[in-house]
Amino acid sequence: MKKEFLNILTEGSHEIGFEEEVHSEKAGEALQKLMHGDDEYVHGTSNHAELTEEVRHETTVHGQHPYAVVVTCSDARVPPEHIFSAGIGELFVIRNAGNLISDIDLGSIEYAVEHLGATLVVIMGHTHCGAVAAALEGDGESFIHRIIEEVKHGIGDAKDPRDAEIRNVKHSLARLHDSEILAHLHHEGKLEFAGAIYDIEKGTVEFLTH
Repeated sequence: MKKEFLNILTEGSHEIGFEEEVHSEKAGEALQKLMHGDDEYVHGTSNHAELTEEVRHETTVHGQHPYAVVVTCSDARVPPEHIFSAGIGELFVIRNAGNLISDIDLGSIEYAVEHLGATLVVIMGHTHCGAVAAALEGDGESFIHRIIEEVKHGIGDAKDPRDAEIRNVKHSLARLHDSEILAHLHHEGKLEFAGAIYDIEKGTVEFLTH
C-alpha cells in the first residue's frame, strides 16, 4: 500500500513530511512502530520490550530480524532501544560521535538491509550534541579532529545549534546514496530513509521534513 508523504502527519509530538511516496508497506509500518515506541517511552507506558530468556533463545536459534536500522550518536543520553521501546533483535543500531556515516557504517547498513531484512534506515541526531557544538566552536585534536571536520562539512555555514544538528543529520542521509546497493533499493521502493532529532530533555523524537 502506497502512502503520500506530501502531507504533514502529526502524531503526538512527532511531525513528518516527505517529498516522495512510500513504496514499502513494511517501511511505513516500521516508522509507525518507532513513533509508537517513542510515545510509550515518553509517557512511561512501555511494557513490550522483549528482554526475556525466551527471546534470547529464539534469536540465538533463528537469528536477528530487525525492522529498522538506527544510526545515532554515541552520547550516553541517547539510548535508542529505550527511546523506541525496542527489545532484543528489533533494531540494528550503529553509533558514533555525531551520527556520521563512514564507509564502515555504509557496509554495516548494507548488511542489515541485504541479509537481515531491514526496510527502514533512520539517521537520528539529538539536541545538545557535543560533536555539533565542537564543530561550531572550533577544532579538536588527534582523531577527534576528523569527526569535527566531517560535521563541519555537513553543517556548512550554520550558526544556530538546532539548524546545525538538522543539517548534520541531512548530510548523513545524503551519504547513504554513496552506497550503490542502498541507493538502488531506495530507488526501487524497497528501502526508505528518514532523518530525526531526539530531544534529550523531553524524550521525544521529531522526524524531519526533507
